[in-house]
Amino acid sequence: MIFNWSIIVLVVTDVFTTIIETLSLSERVLLVFNIFEIFTVIVFTIEYILRVWTADLIYKQKNPLKARIKYAFNLMMIVDFMAIAPFYLHFIFPISANIFRVFRVLRILRLLKVNHYVKALSHVGDVLKRKALQLFISMLIIFTLMIVASILMYTVEHDVQPEIFPNALSGLWWAVTTLSTIGYGDIYPVTVLGKVFGTLFSLLNIGLIAVPTGIISAGFIENTPEKSKKRKNKRFCPYCGENIEE
Repeated sequence: MIFNWSIIVLVVTDVFTTIIETLSLSERVLLVFNIFEIFTVIVFTIEYILRVWTADLIYKQKNPLKARIKYAFNLMMIVDFMAIAPFYLHFIFPISANIFRVFRVLRILRLLKVNHYVKALSHVGDVLKRKALQLFISMLIIFTLMIVASILMYTVEHDVQPEIFPNALSGLWWAVTTLSTIGYGDIYPVTVLGKVFGTLFSLLNIGLIAVPTGIISAGFIENTPEKSKKRKNKRFCPYCGENIEE
């Protein structure tokens, strides 16, 4: 527990320093931040190596090499690798200052490491996996509606606003901001028919945006009793803590 919370604190602090570094700071403060980054990279690197090295304890049916390879290509382990790799790439390959800044910004990926240590976050991943197909279909419907809205808006607005709607995809930005209820107001219809279409799509988006939310909410509702039921059907060894199947 102490180790888990220590890693979480390091991750959050590291991301916080990444944000603070974008401000105008003195050389002394930047030096302290750089030293802290080196320290965190060393800790995360050791943790990454130990996780991969002990992967044979997770995949006991595989030989150690195959188990470590499989675990290293796990999605979260790839994220962990991408979070620390930019630090070493800077020393291996000569890169420009702009690319180096991009690599430093990638440090925010370390925030995803928290998923390893907070069990509640794993439930979110379980729900997204279980509802992946439904979410994909709902997002596909929303994207299709955006394309249709963009084409229709181009058709009715092109003659009146050729500089704003020059092609069929030029209304896609309008469709995104309208269907997401942001509505910046930088692009908007001026014709009567365009306003009618805009009103219809604005009303339609209320239901469509609620679909992914409903799917995820239903997933959480289904996931909770299922987890509880599994716990009730399992007994645990008081000595080793392993599940004892009934």
